[in-house]
Amino acid sequence: MLIRLVCVLLAFGAVPLFAQQQRCVELNHLALPGIAIRSATPVPAGAFGPAGVAPRAVPAFCRVVGTFLPELGFELWLPDQWNRKYVGVGNGGLAGNIVYTAMFDPLNRGYAVGSTDTGHVGANTNDGTWALGHLDRVINFGQRGIHVMAMADKAIIKAHYGAHPVHSYFEGCSYGGKQALTEVQRYPVDFDGVIAGDPANWWTRHYSGAHLWIAQALEGDAYIPANKVHVIAEAVNAVCDALDGLKDGILNDPRRCHFDPAVLQCRSGAPPGGNYTDSSNCLTAAQVDAVRKIWNGPRDAEGQQLYPGIERGGEAGPGGWAQWITGNGPGRGGHFTLGLPFMKYVVYEDPNWDFRTFHYDGAPGFESDVEYTDDKLGRIFNAIDPDLRPFRASGGKLIQYHGWSDPDIPPANSINYYETVVRRTSRDATYALRDTKEFYRLFMVPGMQHCAGGPGPSRFDALTALEQWVEQNRAPEQITAAHVTNGQVDRTRPLCAYPQEAKYKGAGSPDDAANFVCALP
Repeated sequence: MLIRLVCVLLAFGAVPLFAQQQRCVELNHLALPGIAIRSATPVPAGAFGPAGVAPRAVPAFCRVVGTFLPELGFELWLPDQWNRKYVGVGNGGLAGNIVYTAMFDPLNRGYAVGSTDTGHVGANTNDGTWALGHLDRVINFGQRGIHVMAMADKAIIKAHYGAHPVHSYFEGCSYGGKQALTEVQRYPVDFDGVIAGDPANWWTRHYSGAHLWIAQALEGDAYIPANKVHVIAEAVNAVCDALDGLKDGILNDPRRCHFDPAVLQCRSGAPPGGNYTDSSNCLTAAQVDAVRKIWNGPRDAEGQQLYPGIERGGEAGPGGWAQWITGNGPGRGGHFTLGLPFMKYVVYEDPNWDFRTFHYDGAPGFESDVEYTDDKLGRIFNAIDPDLRPFRASGGKLIQYHGWSDPDIPPANSINYYETVVRRTSRDATYALRDTKEFYRLFMVPGMQHCAGGPGPSRFDALTALEQWVEQNRAPEQITAAHVTNGQVDRTRPLCAYPQEAKYKGAGSPDDAANFVCALP
């Protein structure tokens, strides 16, 4: 009776506060197969922050905490003033937590918004102990978690509002970007529109070809301390910054930069002011070799590229190499701290596994450790299927973006996947890109590090672009991005649908997006 009354009131555009609160509380008694509602609590408009999260301004909403049995936890926030749409948000690292920080913006836009821990609780997003002896958790994390969350959320939304969402969206970056592409490939009708940011979609190769490759490259004397990162960054910019026509600290397309780190090698017996055998303004021979390995990526004995390397440019800054590659000491960079737990507890199922024993080439007649990892877990984790016809047929739209200065997930991985989809979409190469862009567009972000930050404009509204594409058939040719310093926008640039890039018109401020045009390189 209450649901019927609420639906009538909704039709007239108003629901009394007591009715909103009451229908939220009644969700505590909702019975849905396989779903346990742990709590449903009205949250008043004002400052709100779950435990451990800084409070932010929110509208009034119903906070639902639930479990998809037996142990996949999720939260769903249901705004009193609902826009009749739903968005799911992705995870980072090895998940194990509800991503509250990603839920605030959709909630403030009027979305019902959901997040999941993917079926396990970790001490932090890089903890892998939860996986040992639990294949069910590995599968939930690797491929089922978002799908299950979406099913549960939509059922609760229907019970709460008396209506299904008119549109459903998903957005995520890093592992969340991988989750996005998993949804598109495995569960193509879950969401009408999907945003995949900096995706680690070739998951097994990312762990073997980036995390472990870089951890091994920095072993022993090859370790590069964080105070040398600026030397690499400044040298790259000095040679390659102006290749795109502007000297602005941003490489439009780092693939055009072929800077050789050998010029930074320290020289024995250098004169005053020169580079000595080892100092903070030069690299040792071992460090030069490490930089080459990081930029080139791994190859097998036949020279086959196993996974792309990190691109040149954008090395400096708090979200650059100092966080992901060097860390604040040996074994403390993000590649090391992310790579080892997964390899120990999921791949080898051995807490004492030594990363130094990983081999990129197998003995004659035997598979390499790269192939072993692919064979064991690729079918669970990898989202590299280029056949997106079911998603396209359902009317789905996909926006993917990747920072060119990402020091975690190689940007070329996104380009490689996009190009495989283009080739698969149409047999006629003349129309393949055009046909792909009808439902899938890639935006490379010059100067953006991993999901955010870096010297380039990295703040942009992909969700609005996706809404306009899905709801109004206005495909995004470009998206305006902003660079912010101390809370103030100091530069804007257009992000262009690949393979186009932003070209300066030759007049006006280079810090104003209006003075750029999207064009082929």
